[in-house]
Amino acid sequence: MGKIMRIEDLLIEKDAVIKEAVEKLEKVRCKVVYVVDNGKLIASISDGDVRRYALGEGDTGLSIEHIANFRPTFLLRYDRNKIDELFKATEVYSIPVVNYNDEVIEVVFKDGRRVRKSCNLNCPVVMMAGGKGTRLFPYTKILPKALIPIGEIPISERIFHNFVDYGCCFFYMVVNHKKKMIQSYFDALEFKPYDIEYIEEDTYLGTGGGLWLLKDRIKEDFFLVNCDIIIDADYSEIYNYHKKSNNYITIVAAKYKHVVPYGVLALDEDGDCEALTEKPESNYLINTGMYMVRHELIGVMRQNEVISFPEIIERCKADGKKIGAYIIEESAYMDMGQLEEMDRMKNKLRV
Repeated sequence: MGKIMRIEDLLIEKDAVIKEAVEKLEKVRCKVVYVVDNGKLIASISDGDVRRYALGEGDTGLSIEHIANFRPTFLLRYDRNKIDELFKATEVYSIPVVNYNDEVIEVVFKDGRRVRKSCNLNCPVVMMAGGKGTRLFPYTKILPKALIPIGEIPISERIFHNFVDYGCCFFYMVVNHKKKMIQSYFDALEFKPYDIEYIEEDTYLGTGGGLWLLKDRIKEDFFLVNCDIIIDADYSEIYNYHKKSNNYITIVAAKYKHVVPYGVLALDEDGDCEALTEKPESNYLINTGMYMVRHELIGVMRQNEVISFPEIIERCKADGKKIGAYIIEESAYMDMGQLEEMDRMKNKLRV
């Protein structure tokens, strides 16, 4: 195999011609390249596909759709632990890994080599996973919220993989309720492309209080995330926005449109109908439960204080600290906080 520096070396746009595919295969000296449409995986082209076409004296000026395999073997990012199983079950040379949007974020080769999408944030991530998750009963009667499966993968593991895709590979997991179960699960994983340090609360301190336990551990700005949400956004853009804006805390906020499914009346002072609006819409920005935080915040946290992170934000704002917001689309925010929301998350993730 040639020296592949970027994942782009293995991708070819759908409107390319066969000659371009041949040249790319020769350049990287690889047995397969992947066809994409605006970054989304749609097909593969192997050297065998090219040879078979060449034997028929085909025109290399034609579109690659004449030789492409539109049923390529691939894995979703959360199924990385099935990579060896898939290699054994197929004869493929390499396997692309895709995200929610079917974009290729990694290619894994049979000999163990990997080519990942270029991104290396390499900043710490703190996950708050100490709560009981009472709104998800009866699931949380048995499991801690962080281990509730979305498909075959626990929600917290899915969140970790999202960050790994952007080069964040070290996590602090603040745990309390059923903490031994959480630790046992992650310690038992055979393949884990990240490290976890467990921060154990003696009593539950809310979604913010446990940060005081991280004193002297974190010396740089960090992501803070709840264990029951998935944010489908560019984490490097969130990081860069936070730094460029010089925010003390950056809230990842999602657009939210609320539609009243009825006609709404407005009355004047005499009780007469002043206006009638059919199915009015209101637009909001909602707190997703994901933040980028200046590391200095940890140093001013109060020992064993029970406090939510939104309350910490209000305190910082009152102290004159700069609080900003990075805005994402409503469709990029998935919350598992309630049973009906968990079902919507599963549908969106196709699991």
